[in-house]
Amino acid sequence: MTTTLLWDDGPGEIRSGRVENTVLTEFRITRPPSPDQPLAAVGEHYTARLLARIGNGRALARIGFGEDVIVQPAPNLPEGALFAAEMTRSPLAEPGRWKRAIIRPLDAVPATEPGRVHSTASWQTALLKAAQGASGIICGQSSAESRVKSALGSACPPIQIDPARIEEADFEGLIEQAVSGDFPIAGGALSFERTRAMLMIDVDGDGDARALNLAAAAEIPRLLRLLDCGGPVGIDFVSMQTKADRAAVDAALGTACTSLGQHERTALNGFGFCQIIRPRFGPSVPELLCGTTVGRLSLESRAVALLRAAARSIGFGARQLIAQPVLIDRLSAMPQEIAALRLFLGTEIELVPDSSATGYGSVHVAPR
Repeated sequence: MTTTLLWDDGPGEIRSGRVENTVLTEFRITRPPSPDQPLAAVGEHYTARLLARIGNGRALARIGFGEDVIVQPAPNLPEGALFAAEMTRSPLAEPGRWKRAIIRPLDAVPATEPGRVHSTASWQTALLKAAQGASGIICGQSSAESRVKSALGSACPPIQIDPARIEEADFEGLIEQAVSGDFPIAGGALSFERTRAMLMIDVDGDGDARALNLAAAAEIPRLLRLLDCGGPVGIDFVSMQTKADRAAVDAALGTACTSLGQHERTALNGFGFCQIIRPRFGPSVPELLCGTTVGRLSLESRAVALLRAAARSIGFGARQLIAQPVLIDRLSAMPQEIAALRLFLGTEIELVPDSSATGYGSVHVAPR
């Protein structure tokens, strides 16, 4: 099997895709710590202060940025003590709220003042993981090549600069589907809906129920892996009349789930419902894009979309980023991303609030 990593390093986020034998099997988005979510990736090391024990071998602690997190297992320390810890699950965006991150104590690392002890930038962590087993890397921008080579060192596979290959992967189209939660299958569609309890997937369509459910059984595990959806997943198949039909769909789902790696799965019951549980170390692609909202881009995602639109703009004059005042305020809180965009374009960036702006705003290239 030939595996290629697509690496699209843009302002505000990095998009990566793992292509196995010409098929995109994994899509990931990596963003730096932000005002919305200051905590970074799994594997980051922090100094934490123990606040209180909350039962079941867990405790509440506070790390840098004033963030409270869950400690599991709880350290054998008095309340108020400092200890070093590693993040094992990033904060998770659920409808209407953020779910706290989980950390574990690190006995071998000295504790200092609350904050980060040492860390690897989240994009480097993502790159090291995504590049495992890759025979080549396709970068969308020449400026990313040196950063990728530096991060991977001697283990770096051959790199090509090919923006067209990135465009062919259609990350933008996949993002639209991830936000809407609607995915077509033969004879019908899948609907992904995030709830606080689990990700619910509804199978709907016309025609033969068995054929529709078989198409869904083949597609659902592919999408779960593609969009990094973990935790509990409930699937509501179209009702079928016979045990033989249910057994056929259950077997097809089991075969397709082999691509998921570690997971647990219940059998399809008489009502056409089953459940898949996967490890969940951080937000899925839809969770990262939508945050605590459902079915629409978060404020941060809209800000990033405007930054990326500016990076694609053509011309030599200064760029005016025109958007709703709340979005301009959000961009103002991203000085490093604005500076990176200014360096990439070689021109000034002006943030222009406009209460009449629609969508995520627009980019105007000022004449020289």
